[in-house]
Amino acid sequence: MDVFIAMSEFSRDKHREFGFPRDMEVLPYFLPDPDPKLDRVAPGRSGDSPHPRPYFLFVGRLERIKGLDDVIPAFERYRDADLLIAGDGDYGSALKRLAGDNPRITFLGRIDMASLEQYYKHAIALIVPSVCFETFGIILIESFKQATPVIARRIGPFPEIIQLSCGGELFATEDELVTAMARLQNDVAHREALGAAGFESYRTRWSESQVVPRYLDIVRRAASRGRAGRRSADRFEDGCRED
Repeated sequence: MDVFIAMSEFSRDKHREFGFPRDMEVLPYFLPDPDPKLDRVAPGRSGDSPHPRPYFLFVGRLERIKGLDDVIPAFERYRDADLLIAGDGDYGSALKRLAGDNPRITFLGRIDMASLEQYYKHAIALIVPSVCFETFGIILIESFKQATPVIARRIGPFPEIIQLSCGGELFATEDELVTAMARLQNDVAHREALGAAGFESYRTRWSESQVVPRYLDIVRRAASRGRAGRRSADRFEDGCRED
């Protein structure tokens, strides 16, 4: 094996902490480049919203580790917007029981990417409440691509992504989550500034044209080291044959 790649500084640090003995390159996930017609301008909320009320969005597998158990109860308190949950999974039935008859929580199930982009685009923010360590979290940059800010749990690589992007806020408790939701819903200028910063970071950090050249550079450096190693081995073998 020539190269090991981590998707975030957090992931690389965790591998070191757990005793992984090899150096690792950091190379994040990426998405296709933005539409060139946008000319570096963050997309607006064009078209009709797919939902009649203001809403926050969750996207992902419906599993306990995704942390929705801590989000759904917050919408008993928070009545100014809805929670839309896109995705499916084995834990879906338990989450629906937890939501009960709360009219502000809607389970969308699995939806296609074109529809999902519209849900991202018109959301107040994407909520990312995972309670386990993730390697990166590609849904954050999916949200940034639509200039929609993120409210992520203060865990794993999420603080790193939020710090690099300036594209969202962090929470650890239900109170912090509700406070962040209210701030992003009520302060339009703040929300739009976070969304624009997230889009710019996606464009300059996590788009195909930015990440693929870094990957190819890693491959070139690995190949160069491999050729140097083979030349050294060839010289050693030649020396042994001469002896």
